[in-house]
Amino acid sequence: MNKKQLTIIIGLQALLIVLLFWTVIYYAKDEFATFQEQEEEIEGPSRVSTEEGINTVTLPLATQLNSGIKTAKIASTSFHGEIKSFGNVVAIDQLLEGKASYLNLQSNLKLAHVEMLQKDQQYQRLKILNADDKNVSDLALQEAAAAVDADKANIAAIELQLKNLQTNLKLRWGNTLAQIASSEKLSPQLANLINKNNVLIQVSLPLNTLPPVQGAMVNITPLTESSAPIKASYISPASTSDSIGFGNTFYYSAPADSLRIGMRVNVEVEPDADNISNGVVIPSNAVVWYAGKSWAYFKQAPLTQNNNLDKSSLFVRKPISTDTEIDAGWFNQGIKPGTEIVVSGAQLLLSEEFKYLIKNENED
Repeated sequence: MNKKQLTIIIGLQALLIVLLFWTVIYYAKDEFATFQEQEEEIEGPSRVSTEEGINTVTLPLATQLNSGIKTAKIASTSFHGEIKSFGNVVAIDQLLEGKASYLNLQSNLKLAHVEMLQKDQQYQRLKILNADDKNVSDLALQEAAAAVDADKANIAAIELQLKNLQTNLKLRWGNTLAQIASSEKLSPQLANLINKNNVLIQVSLPLNTLPPVQGAMVNITPLTESSAPIKASYISPASTSDSIGFGNTFYYSAPADSLRIGMRVNVEVEPDADNISNGVVIPSNAVVWYAGKSWAYFKQAPLTQNNNLDKSSLFVRKPISTDTEIDAGWFNQGIKPGTEIVVSGAQLLLSEEFKYLIKNENED
């Protein structure tokens, strides 16, 4: 067999393969259409229905058990308006330096007053002698008067330094701490800070929070440590904001046992007994997220057929609030306590609901 004959045979085989391929496709298309029709005919009924714009998912008891869908009754609770924030332990070196400078200037001012009084008395004696037949020269009298004026100028300069120091202390530490630092007596609060029995904490509170009053307390815990809350007592408003500019700032004093300079702390304001709200707890594992909002599935009463209880249940997705977080989940109002909520399998219900929505879009 020569090369030309071999080429002809290969070409005929290729043509035969192509013809067979298209023959299979032609006869199989009817069977494929029939299969699709059968598939559509055996598709189960939709588990999702819409009434007045609200989607409800219906699931038989067996499906609920197989899918691991579990519900729990919502518990009622009272919310005491707890406020959680943060703060940091601040260094008081500048405050102590201001206190030392103030005491030093006060000492210099007292000394200057004593010296000026002595020189003024000397000037008055020389003035009498000068008036009595010039028993003292005019030059000596002029020198005495100049010494008194110099002491007056020195006193004025010291008083100006004290005023500037007090202004700087107020700008940096606020009025209360500035008054404590510029007092000649050592207050108990400052004594505890100096002796390192206590530390100074700058606490940030939300803008809508009422300012604390004298005697107010907060609980603080180190940000990176797990420890029992530490009581901190209110001192005064702070004149500087937090590093990230959050809310209003206040100074508190707390025992220094486990607190160090520069440490960040969590802050929890003790609840106000007059600010109590009643509501329910939405468990954290009941929340699903869709379109940037938080939702939960609520179980309705079992379906009834022929006056007999059916074993299928309705589940309805409703929005919930995640504005207020508490230890057990989220605090919500407007929901009846005892209502059953899905705590396991909520994501499966959301998927089932979406499957229905996508099917409807395709049919349209």
